[in-house]
Amino acid sequence: MTDMRALLRFPGERRIAVTDCPVPALLPGTIMVRTEISVISTGTERQQADETKASLIRKAWQRPDLVALTIEKFRRDGALATINAVKGRLGRPMATGYASCGIVVAVAQDVTEFDIGQRVACAGLGHASHAEYNIVPRNLACSVPDAVTSEKATFATLYAIALHAVRQGELVIGHRVAVIGCGLIGQLVTQTAIAAGAIVTAIEPAPERRDMAMASGASNSYVEIRNAPADQFDAVLICTSGNETGTIIEAAARLCRDRGIIVCVGDITPKASRNILYRKEITIRQVRSYGPGRYDPNYEQLGQDYPIGHARWTVKRNMQAALALLKSGKLDPTPLVSQQIDLEDAADFLGSPSMMATVIRYQNVDNRPKAYKPAVQINTASDSTIRIGLIGAGNYMVSTLLPRLRRQEDTTIKAVVSQSGLSALAIRRQFPDATAFAAAEDILASPDIDTVFIATRHNSHADLACKALNAGKHVWLEKPLCVSREQLEALEKVAKQNSPQIFMVGHNRRFTPMAAMLKKHLPKGKIQFRYQVRPAPIPTDHWLNLQGQGGRTIGEISHFIDLISALAETELLRLQCDWIEREAGDSIWHLTFADGSRGEVSYLRPARKNTPKEILEVSAPGFAAVMNDWRKLVINGATILRKPLLTSPDKGHDDAIAAFLDTIKTGIHDPRIPGIASEIHLMDQILGAVSGDNQYGPA
Repeated sequence: MTDMRALLRFPGERRIAVTDCPVPALLPGTIMVRTEISVISTGTERQQADETKASLIRKAWQRPDLVALTIEKFRRDGALATINAVKGRLGRPMATGYASCGIVVAVAQDVTEFDIGQRVACAGLGHASHAEYNIVPRNLACSVPDAVTSEKATFATLYAIALHAVRQGELVIGHRVAVIGCGLIGQLVTQTAIAAGAIVTAIEPAPERRDMAMASGASNSYVEIRNAPADQFDAVLICTSGNETGTIIEAAARLCRDRGIIVCVGDITPKASRNILYRKEITIRQVRSYGPGRYDPNYEQLGQDYPIGHARWTVKRNMQAALALLKSGKLDPTPLVSQQIDLEDAADFLGSPSMMATVIRYQNVDNRPKAYKPAVQINTASDSTIRIGLIGAGNYMVSTLLPRLRRQEDTTIKAVVSQSGLSALAIRRQFPDATAFAAAEDILASPDIDTVFIATRHNSHADLACKALNAGKHVWLEKPLCVSREQLEALEKVAKQNSPQIFMVGHNRRFTPMAAMLKKHLPKGKIQFRYQVRPAPIPTDHWLNLQGQGGRTIGEISHFIDLISALAETELLRLQCDWIEREAGDSIWHLTFADGSRGEVSYLRPARKNTPKEILEVSAPGFAAVMNDWRKLVINGATILRKPLLTSPDKGHDDAIAAFLDTIKTGIHDPRIPGIASEIHLMDQILGAVSGDNQYGPA
């Protein structure tokens, strides 16, 4: 079913196209907006278009940071896993656009400041995209005054950039400011600086752009920076890109008065010789997009506003100020609009260097249903085939689970869900018979799907698992089982129903050949397990660190405790967590088993880059074994198993998935699969150990 049309980038195919994709799902703290109009920001979107169409070699040259991560993944996980990860990343469509205006058609229950039918200006890549519908967080949307047309309101995001630039330049009435580069952002900065009472000089080689700046109220203009007078300007706002050699910053410094300010609005490398900056004591500042709150997931995704006393001009407050200035007539983007086009023609204009601003209109959206409700249309497979629905289409699903599901016999991928719909679209392109959705309820409601694989953000695991089990689906759930007591209690209620569905958490390590071989050689009696885990660092703004996600430690620790429990084959009586540095997730976990065996899992940041991620040492009287990063197993001094360096280590994914699917097909329980009650008991112990109130902890 076609849900909506959107202008998307396809990096793997090096193309840009208007494509059918699912309407994204409404989330807490968001509104659904039916787009009326959006604007192509020429400079930014031309750069994105160039990156999309670039060759792999050029992409690597542009993003050496990603190349370094790819090399590290190759070293850790081998060639196949790396290839799958790269394919997954390149194969995922990407949204375009970040400034739009439209009508609210749905509002999340926790959002009270917006109403259905209200007109709003929207901001943010992935939230204000060139698409017929967008899901917009509350802090990235603003009500539009009746006196402001939608065409003008769609520029509120871009004017927010200009407002933030003016504030970074500390401009006040009477200040003299030079604006270098009079493309779209430069024109908006010129207008905004004039509205703030500054006297603007425009510097731009293109005569038509200089004329446009003069028409907006600039006092004078120059073709080149060197033609402008030196030592005259309170601030210089650079609205162009480049400066690899440092010449633009140095030229701007020449224009500044003593203790002047240089503001890098465009993609400028803040590079220059120290001498001129030192002599004038020049201040160089960057403009982080629309203002404070940008790139902060707590602000953008969770809707946590900054107190006005600490951050007067946030993203939203800058947008509101822009809309107020548009209403008063002090700002007007109308002269900057080169042309208006329909969405279907947008791919030809994205990033066109000849355009100032191109406005996209959405002519056909009014004919679509105002309240979105997709119909589930899925072809029924034969009775002997397991019909799978994928909930979540992130990196792990695409690079780890999906390639292995593809190799399984008597299975078919019938549907896929992702939050934005774009990742689901990428999988649907690999499986043409599959249906792409943006809401899990569409899969769970389908009688033509009997099994679901859930690999979403951690705070949604328990709820989705409960809904899937209640809908009569077999469930593969990626760890963790849950992240809170409330979620655990909900799972316990479902588990008590004794439903016949197969339920499995993706604790794949117990299925590895090395674990099976080690278990075969373990002696009877008390055993000591020592498991060193060194997870690769993640950015501080990674979604795992968001409020409500439980953190990385809760997200991963069950993997390692489960493996030791599988090897010990006896009840885990006590679990204790000693935090080394809780904010970083560094911790030591102590395990005590019913037969007197003990275990320790040290979950600590690596000391150096090439540290093995996992080392398991097993000791007993007359017995010693070491498993090194799933590449080498040594028992009593003899190498039992070894994986070649260039191959991917076997962490049990294939065998775990096969065991799950075979159990569904045959109805015969695989003893390696713990039941839902065992998984709930383990998670209960983990949550108790984390909080320090574990009833199974030390007496």
